[in-house]
Amino acid sequence: MSRRYAGPVRLWLAQPPFRSKDIAPVAMWGTALVLFATLPLWSGPYLLSTIRDALIMGLLGLSYDFLWGRAGVLTLGHTTFFGLGAYGFAVATVQFGQTPLTGLVVGMLCAAAVAAVVGYFLLFAGVRLHFFAIISMAVLIVVQQLATSWQSVTGGDTGLLAIPGLSATVAGHGFDLSGPRASWYAVAGVLLAATGLMWLVCRSRYGRVLTAIATNEWRARACGYHTSFHLLLVFVVSAMIAAIAGCLMAACSGVVAPDVFSPLLATEVILWVAIGGRGTTGGPVIAAVVLTLLKQTVSSYSTDGWPLILGTLFLGCVLFMPDGLRVRGALAVAHRICRPHRGRSPFHRAGRAQGER
Repeated sequence: MSRRYAGPVRLWLAQPPFRSKDIAPVAMWGTALVLFATLPLWSGPYLLSTIRDALIMGLLGLSYDFLWGRAGVLTLGHTTFFGLGAYGFAVATVQFGQTPLTGLVVGMLCAAAVAAVVGYFLLFAGVRLHFFAIISMAVLIVVQQLATSWQSVTGGDTGLLAIPGLSATVAGHGFDLSGPRASWYAVAGVLLAATGLMWLVCRSRYGRVLTAIATNEWRARACGYHTSFHLLLVFVVSAMIAAIAGCLMAACSGVVAPDVFSPLLATEVILWVAIGGRGTTGGPVIAAVVLTLLKQTVSSYSTDGWPLILGTLFLGCVLFMPDGLRVRGALAVAHRICRPHRGRSPFHRAGRAQGER
């Protein structure tokens, strides 16, 4: 990076002094590090694979929390970039015989390109709130239909099979990361690194700028911030993180099908962030992992039970826990039940902020 841009970047990412409120996130991150390092020592391959897949969903939830929780951009089609990452990885490795590392880069570039184009034409045109959410859902449906109909590349309804697992070559030495334990450490390492970096970005000066834009974009623009550019940057970064999750899913499962663009999965992502707490970084990750494991458990008994549970959780979160399962929000659940008219969900607050503008 040139000196011309290195200074401003350091200024934007400058960290404030460590405070007491930072103890809990750091302690949670350290606990997760110890747990991820020791879990393979006492668990079997099946349990490792199950929790590993849930951690990939946690990475997807982290990407959406950065977009909705920090920048206040609500979308209904965030899994578009998850699917683009998965298909980009699969097409590059299966159809063109590239290495998994190349497939990872291709998946990230596909998601970033689509996010940049869609975000530029929408965000710079002033499209916000429910209009942006509806258009993002339309993009998800279009991409899903494209994955289904473009059989020569995507495999159609069947999808792409025999996707190679994770592997890397460092200094001429090859490392196979496709096994249950090796892939566990790879996924856990990526999730820990992404969570830590995201927390540092959100507590920096740039994180405060994003909070200001999410709270009142007009006021932030009046203060001299190019809000559309910052929202576009966050949109592209969140898309790339979601694409990494998609690449990891494709490499670990070995198959990709059009159901990665399912609107039901897009709804689950919103629920993860809403339950975990918008803007808490670690909360949506924990909610994504727990709810994914719950979904796998429920689906093993009944395939029709999970959508019903998902709808119930969504309604309960909107009505009684608008701030997610934070300590303060959990203690106020009983009060909200007694006075439900005082509850304000993230959707209500977004509409009120738009009305103030």
